[in-house]
Amino acid sequence: MLELLVARDVADLGMPDITLEDLLDEWRGGDVDLEADARVVEAGDGQIIGYCITRRPGIQAIVHPDHEGKGIGTRLREWGEGRDRGRGRERHRQWVVSGNVKARTLLSEAGYALTRTYWRMVCPLDGIGPRPETVPAGFALRAVDAERDAAALHAVDAVSFASRPDYVPESLAEFREEHLEAHDFDPGLSRVAHVSGTIAGFLLARRWEAERVGYVDLLAVDPRYRRRGLGTALLRSAFGSFAATGLHEAQLGVDSDNPRALHVYERAGMHVRFRTDVYERSVA
Repeated sequence: MLELLVARDVADLGMPDITLEDLLDEWRGGDVDLEADARVVEAGDGQIIGYCITRRPGIQAIVHPDHEGKGIGTRLREWGEGRDRGRGRERHRQWVVSGNVKARTLLSEAGYALTRTYWRMVCPLDGIGPRPETVPAGFALRAVDAERDAAALHAVDAVSFASRPDYVPESLAEFREEHLEAHDFDPGLSRVAHVSGTIAGFLLARRWEAERVGYVDLLAVDPRYRRRGLGTALLRSAFGSFAATGLHEAQLGVDSDNPRALHVYERAGMHVRFRTDVYERSVA
């Protein structure tokens, strides 16, 4: 499976963007029953050349770049849509890297429409040295305590992202599993912004050791405390910690429906490396 996913990444991005640990985290997720929610396509020699999984966010269908044009993508799409219908979902959702023209064409011909885009943004950390943290008056920053902070982080996440078009509510257990129990989650690089004992915002970071990358998994600010510079303060603090521990680059993802966040990231020196497009269509 990893060989298939890496081959797809290299064809679309020019580099791998997944590890074995990422794949195992996905398969261990509480929203996945591999027997019911995933299928593979094998070639005659047993090589896996296609893969589809249906999860809470939507359908992911992958075809090996050497085996395109054989109807594998269509068959996987149809299977994933059937699984969606079985779950009673109202919309099919799939996402593809913008460079995968064949997959985008396949979805368009099947009645899907482009609904939004996610940008992978990056920032080199070379030259970022120790610097005083600038925090809005009345607020303070500290590292994340995964056990103590879990419920509060989950609550801030829900209220921060509930208005996003593709937001899918998740339980506290699901939030912990996806973010706080991920194999590469680093609480020491993560940050909480608090005021009078209340968590007003947070940044959860992952450490990609092999790539020397600090990845911002989630950055959320409670709507009651927005427009005070908390997002920028959390980001700058995290970047400083990334650099101090020997990481060379910061990365994160942001969607096209969130121009305010995009502006914050651009001001922090980040730029777009690639994009992933989200396609949807009504189940009916």
